[in-house]
Amino acid sequence: MGKGVAKREDKAWKKVQKAEKRKAALGKVHADDKTTQSKSSEGHAKVAKATGDQRYMNKLFASLSTEETEGPPEIAQEELEKMTEAAKERHLFLHEKAVAAYHEEKARKKASAWKMLHKEDKFGFMSVADIIKEEPMAVTAFRSSKTFKNANGLGSYSCMWNNSGSMILTTGHDRSVSLWRPFAVNGLPARKLKGHKGWTIQACFSPDDKNICCCSSDEMYIWDPTNGTLKAEWEAHDAMINGCQWSNTGRYIVSCSNDLTAKVWSAKTAISKGKKGAAVVHHDDEDEEDEHKHHKGVPADFTLPMEGERGHSSAIIKAAFSHDDSFVITAAKDNLLIMWNLKTKGCKDRVFQGHQEAVLNIAINHDSSRMVSCDNSGMIIVWDPKVETPVHMLHEHTDICYVAIFCREAKEGRGRIISAGHDGRILVWNTYEGTLIGETKSQHSSWITSAHIDASNLKLITTGMDSKLIIWQSLPPAPKQYEWVERAVRFFKKLKRGCRL
Repeated sequence: MGKGVAKREDKAWKKVQKAEKRKAALGKVHADDKTTQSKSSEGHAKVAKATGDQRYMNKLFASLSTEETEGPPEIAQEELEKMTEAAKERHLFLHEKAVAAYHEEKARKKASAWKMLHKEDKFGFMSVADIIKEEPMAVTAFRSSKTFKNANGLGSYSCMWNNSGSMILTTGHDRSVSLWRPFAVNGLPARKLKGHKGWTIQACFSPDDKNICCCSSDEMYIWDPTNGTLKAEWEAHDAMINGCQWSNTGRYIVSCSNDLTAKVWSAKTAISKGKKGAAVVHHDDEDEEDEHKHHKGVPADFTLPMEGERGHSSAIIKAAFSHDDSFVITAAKDNLLIMWNLKTKGCKDRVFQGHQEAVLNIAINHDSSRMVSCDNSGMIIVWDPKVETPVHMLHEHTDICYVAIFCREAKEGRGRIISAGHDGRILVWNTYEGTLIGETKSQHSSWITSAHIDASNLKLITTGMDSKLIIWQSLPPAPKQYEWVERAVRFFKKLKRGCRL
């Protein structure tokens, strides 16, 4: 009995000691707090001021992040007039700081989304190619990855990938065709094809990448890209040639000119009857004048329009083949597009009216279910080849639109259009809905004259009057727009860690 009482008294005494120690410790803390508060009144004032600044920045950041506001809000001039000079400077400083923080956060989110979507794990999940294969509309914009300068003298007029994605060609003011290796270290073209009569307006690879067709002045040229030899050359028109295109089957070549005609040539006939054996001049060689004679020995398979038919009333700017070479579409300065049926030896089928100014480009998608054209006013029109009226009329560009091309989509009934021009904007459109998907700001110092996307839909090239050749990498949208991407990433991460799903 006595032992139990002693234990209880001992426990009670220990509790009292703990309570006294706790009280003493709390008293010391309070005393330290009071001392700190008395000594740091000035520091607290600075903290309060900084907190106020941060609240202002947070408020402005929230206003910038709203969907209604497309950019930083303008500072009210009336409020600035009421402030003193010191307050005005501080207000402007905080405003600029908040705007910079907003743009930095926006860039950080884009970078994190890019990193997540482009990272390939051990299983090969979530690569950009897989995203495009499953969802063709996934890529909405592009970012610059490499720039080649001084591509073609004072200006570049066209550019194109080869089908394997190993080489790029550009044409321009220096009367040459420049061949580039996309990942060259020295930034110089791998080869320059020289000897053209005038500016090289346009050039294109054949479907098998074994030949290059180029137009310059009133002549047509066919080059071998591997060794740089000239396979064929002939006078094709009576006036300047504005464009040329190789057909998708490789059988035909079309050229269009200021002489109000477009001509369809047999590729085999052109190579066999044109001039052969001219040597190539590399980029480190001096310019030399080509003194060979001109040849007219290549007959055209079709001349559009045929005799007795009425064609364009003004210069023809561009022409494009359908996927099966069944028809050719020509675009001209008379605001018209005309379809010519090659199965009926070049008879006129349809006339497409809708542009109010000169049509500068025409393109047909991979299954010939849609066409797209752009004009001198910046208007882009999407057409159904079977209907003469426009399907969609797109007015987003504010100046001349030189480029309107299709991406090579894997799925039927899906597609994107890439457009660019004088206003320095690269826009991505939904082909079948006619809606704007995304936008990329150009890094060219002048207007964009040509663009082309590779077969994988991952790399876009652009060139312009600043003679820059820029390679753009595809940029998928943020995960918020495609939640299934984010869910898939989380799923595969759990799967690799061996967690229970």
